[in-house]
Amino acid sequence: MKKKHITSIVLLLFFFATTFGLQNNIKFIFNGKSVELKSIKINKVVYISSKALAKAFSINYYYNTKNKKSELKFKNYKLKFTGNNNFIVITSKKGNKHQIFQLLQPAQHVNNDVYIPLIASIKYLSLASEKKINYNPENNFVTVNNKIIDTKNIVGWNKAIVDKNTIKYDIFSAKIETKANGTLIRFRTKNEISKPTSSIKDNILYLFLPRITVNKNLIENIKPAGFVRKIRTKYVKGNPQIEINLRSGYDKYEVFYDEEIGELLVSIHNKFTNPKYFKNKKLDKWNFKVIVLDAGHGGKDPGAIGINRIKEKNINLAIVKELGKLLEQNMKDVKVIYTRKNDRFVELYKRGKIANEHHGNLFISIHCNSLRKKPSKTRGFEVYLLRPGKTKEAIERAEFENSVISMEDDPSRYKKLNDENFILVSMANASNVRYSESFADMLNTEWIKNVSIPSRGIKQAGFYVLVGAAMPAVLIETGYLSNKKDVRYLTSKTGQKEIAKTIFDGIVKYKQYYENSLVE
Repeated sequence: MKKKHITSIVLLLFFFATTFGLQNNIKFIFNGKSVELKSIKINKVVYISSKALAKAFSINYYYNTKNKKSELKFKNYKLKFTGNNNFIVITSKKGNKHQIFQLLQPAQHVNNDVYIPLIASIKYLSLASEKKINYNPENNFVTVNNKIIDTKNIVGWNKAIVDKNTIKYDIFSAKIETKANGTLIRFRTKNEISKPTSSIKDNILYLFLPRITVNKNLIENIKPAGFVRKIRTKYVKGNPQIEINLRSGYDKYEVFYDEEIGELLVSIHNKFTNPKYFKNKKLDKWNFKVIVLDAGHGGKDPGAIGINRIKEKNINLAIVKELGKLLEQNMKDVKVIYTRKNDRFVELYKRGKIANEHHGNLFISIHCNSLRKKPSKTRGFEVYLLRPGKTKEAIERAEFENSVISMEDDPSRYKKLNDENFILVSMANASNVRYSESFADMLNTEWIKNVSIPSRGIKQAGFYVLVGAAMPAVLIETGYLSNKKDVRYLTSKTGQKEIAKTIFDGIVKYKQYYENSLVE
């Protein structure tokens, strides 16, 4: 598998970028005329085409293929969206002032177009167009009131209009913003700069900025907030180095430069979980000590129903038990944690929480696939990584697996988590992604050699169950319960043992690779 560095605008989403579904086009009523807007549904959230929206408003539209950005150019404001990105930028044409806002759901890049979450974007569409916009979900139409609204009541722009011709420094100001899931530091730049190199040691985050000038006094006078205890600038061999002294309790950080708005962004994230007993507990988190096995579905959630009314939850648990037995017998130095060992219902967020509380080094979620048509010729094994789905099939698969939240006591917690994601949250797990890719690659290789069910390869989709696991994680679809050949194999003791042995062999190779990479 060709490894790619995960880009900053993935995870939530990624993190919670889930599933595309078909949706009737939305009626758009403006100036007495009615037009149809292209729309899609992602996990029950309505998204509309920004290109179609610009056409409906009869305004200019700009699309950047490379950066997957769309820009709606209204009379006094420009509204910019980026695919797979929760943030939007509104620019006032007067003074070229920028404001950045965070949407509940990220925009989506689909077929050279950026689709925007309709309800979450209404407020900002109203601001940019200076008109009152309403959406009626029952009748599926959007109306635009021609009366100009007072934009000052919606947002307060930065008071200072910056004339960059008078600025002496490449980085001339800084701002700290506290969020529910961490802290965001925004450094404003006069000219486009390269992303700096960075490192962290003893709770000090270092940004190395060769050949860049920094307004030292202005940055050091910024009031600390969130995880930031203090910021200072010093020069090393003639080049500036920004040192950010951090408070304890953070998990990861990421650095990103947005050339579109001329800001260097530093994101410092909360820990995914922070149980009280972690405070006084010392452990070597890097040693490969814990594997977490997750048997998908269970209890009141049967999962997919296959040929002869076979329930996915039972197959998943049987394979997990066989795999756990192999690990316990042959990997004495590794502890095996189960999210469930019997037929009981476990909420998705609790599965990741269990993994984190036991400091897991690898999270494996076992599932079976199925199609509505039964029997079906489609068969095969798939291993999934946590990223937004690219294919319709992957997206639909994630939609099915994520739909279990409807059985949980509080499905709204997933929306809350999504709302608390930064633009950079997907990059925060870059090291986990690298290890997840490596394990998926090794597992796929072993599967092709040892299992009669054919491999359909390594794929990606936004599975909620993988989101909370702060460690390398994969979701395995062992076969199709809608295919007769796969069902015979998956329901047989021989097939379950062979699948478990193949996953075990992949773990053995991965453990060696993981430990060698730490030494290197």
